Amino acid sequence: MKISPASKAGRAGLALLGATALCFAATACSGSSSGTNSGTSASAGSSATATAATSGGSGATGGSGSTGGSGSTGGSGGSNGGSSGGSTGGSGTSGGSTGGGQAAGVPTCTGSQITVSQGQGDAGAGHSAAVLLFHNTGSSSCSLYGYPGVAALDSGGRQVAQATRTLRGMMGGAPQSATAPTAVVVAPGATASARVEGTDVPEGNATSCPTYAGLLVTPPGTKTSTRLPIQMMGCSAIQVHPVVPGTTGNQD
Repeated sequence: MKISPASKAGRAGLALLGATALCFAATACSGSSSGTNSGTSASAGSSATATAATSGGSGATGGSGSTGGSGSTGGSGGSNGGSSGGSTGGSGTSGGSTGGGQAAGVPTCTGSQITVSQGQGDAGAGHSAAVLLFHNTGSSSCSLYGYPGVAALDSGGRQVAQATRTLRGMMGGAPQSATAPTAVVVAPGATASARVEGTDVPEGNATSCPTYAGLLVTPPGTKTSTRLPIQMMGCSAIQVHPVVPGTTGNQD
């Protein structure tokens, strides 16, 4: 059979149309494939970012290292330590109240080492004196420095007057040349003493004086007080002199 030129042209056109269709299909497939890869890549990028954020977030957890900042707690501990040292130093002032005259190498007497009692007093020239004895009942030497605390008591045991501290009075006390108290070392079984004195003559237009029913005595450097039944006239302020060696409260 003989094919006419028109038929050949028609077939050529059909072939061209088919090739074009195939080309369009291939382009679409290529575009679709490219879009899918692109989406996968975006998805992968998104996933990587989330992971990094999570890692970063866990890094923020590392920020709980600010808990390490609780090292400031250590700082507060340090402040506690400082505070403790200051308090210890402060309590040292209690010892300091006995003065720098404490005997070197000899500890200050404690309230449990010392017993307080009444010695032999005397009177003269309108004055009267009581003697306070401080006996070391411990097994080691200790030192007393300065003035005992002395309060005058009424019949009800209430403190009504405090003794004034003076080195020396009409009835004795520290040596006449003394300008300050001195430390007294009290050996085991030994005794030191101090004097309390007052006047027993009414002053001015007064015709009588109150009588104190007793004295409350505290050895220097301690907080242990003893009540002694020492009656003294309160015509004027009573005085207490420093602790001295011996049992008379007087050191001429």
